[in-house]
Amino acid sequence: MEDGLTEEEAVVLALWNNGAFQEVLVECGLAHADLVQAGLLPNPEVIYFFPVDNKPFKYAFEFPLEALWLRPIRVAAAEREVARVRERLTQSGLDLIRDVRQTYADVLLAERRATVAEEARSLRGRIAEVSDKRLEAGDISRQEAVTASIDAQRGRQEEVRARHDVTLAEERLRQVMGLGDLRTPLKLQGVATPIRSEQDVDSLTTEATSSRPDAQAAARLTEAAAQRLELAEVGWFRFLGILDATSGRRTGHEFGPAFRMTLPLFHRNQGAIARAQAELEQAARRRQTVHQQIVWEVRTAHERLEQSHAELAVLQQDVQPRVEDAISKAEAAYRAGNTPYVVVLENTRQLIEARLREAQLRTDARRAWVELERSVGRHLAGTDAASSVPPAPASDADVLPTQK
Repeated sequence: MEDGLTEEEAVVLALWNNGAFQEVLVECGLAHADLVQAGLLPNPEVIYFFPVDNKPFKYAFEFPLEALWLRPIRVAAAEREVARVRERLTQSGLDLIRDVRQTYADVLLAERRATVAEEARSLRGRIAEVSDKRLEAGDISRQEAVTASIDAQRGRQEEVRARHDVTLAEERLRQVMGLGDLRTPLKLQGVATPIRSEQDVDSLTTEATSSRPDAQAAARLTEAAAQRLELAEVGWFRFLGILDATSGRRTGHEFGPAFRMTLPLFHRNQGAIARAQAELEQAARRRQTVHQQIVWEVRTAHERLEQSHAELAVLQQDVQPRVEDAISKAEAAYRAGNTPYVVVLENTRQLIEARLREAQLRTDARRAWVELERSVGRHLAGTDAASSVPPAPASDADVLPTQK
């Protein structure tokens, strides 16, 4: 990571190292083991009676014949469970990718805020210096100068908090990547701000409800519950085939067929069947719940993306031009001696705050876009590389007029 960490690299590292995701991976092995067990037939059993006085020896072989017709049902239920676990694993991967990408964007935003906080602290310090000079010249009251000094102290406080916010955001990114023990400095690369999706929200919702992994997992859960209900209805019945041998007249151990079966006099597994029916109904309700959740997630993420773009457009088209125009006019008026320099500094601070808000909106758009891709369950086309967040000004000289 010495040459920088891209968003894609962060995702790959998380898929390899995130402990919670690795834990979910083990469930695939457990489900596969259950599938293997479901396909196994029971071993035949043998019973032997030793001969005693006036009683010949006897032995018999027993095999549960019902296992032959119950095996396909057990295997079908286990196969549905394996498919459900795989879909759940895929959805867990999508959730992890979402978390990594959003945390990555949060770190970039925290770094941007720290830079702007440093700019704001410098501006407030200049305002305080100008106020002190005007106080010495007798142009303002002491109360006004004290207010400017307090504002400068608040600027230093906010800068300290912003720097610690960067560290906290980086720790969160390390945690989701599973690299909490690695203390190599993180050098993140910028990401582009997404544009609007090429598909409308209705088509995205339809696609998500039919193909998203958790929707498929809910469907497999319902199918597995149906197989378990079928197994509960017939699995209680025992039918053993017996091959009996005892001492005979020709060979001394002549075989004869026999069977042993369950007589359903007292119960027919009604309790287990009722439970299986309830589990099937619960699985169907769960499928409906997942459907409603998917619809809400897709439409909410899409609306948040639209909201961020709409507010960003107002900021770029109306607010920022007015602030920049105000700074230009204030600088010209200051040079002509018609306005105090503090007005110039105040207007410049408004520009920095506008840039901070722009960075926040771009991050909001990025988070909404990542959530939309996760909600749909696939990568969506629509990234505008030209709309990357512009770098923060390196110093006050990049945005401030020269004081005369």
